[in-house]
Amino acid sequence: MKNGFDLIFSILVGHFGNRGSKIVICLILMVFGIKNSEIKAKTGVSYDALRKYRQALDSENIEPLFINNGYREKSELEKFDAVIAADFDKNPPRTLREAKERIRELTGLTRSLHRIRVYLLKRGLKAVR
Repeated sequence: MKNGFDLIFSILVGHFGNRGSKIVICLILMVFGIKNSEIKAKTGVSYDALRKYRQALDSENIEPLFINNGYREKSELEKFDAVIAADFDKNPPRTLREAKERIRELTGLTRSLHRIRVYLLKRGLKAVR
């Protein structure tokens, strides 16, 4: 059985997502007087974020914390996941440059080698060199 923190966190993730769950847990711990260093150790949230949460609690306005402003939208490549995966399953690329070129041909999108590597790793595909 999971420990209490993990169980509560997994329930909150279902309702608020990963980021929102961390915010809720941090706010609860702050209300109960837990030190920022202990909260940071348990949740991994930065001191800057904890300061922002504390200010929101002090001003009694926590709603802005749950707005997703400033977060990057998903990659355009994700629209083509099925096409890319099917092509790479048939004939896996040997190099990142080959993967980049084939993705460009399949989707019309040009990305850097770094972005291609990140994309492939997130999809669980073997990291080519």
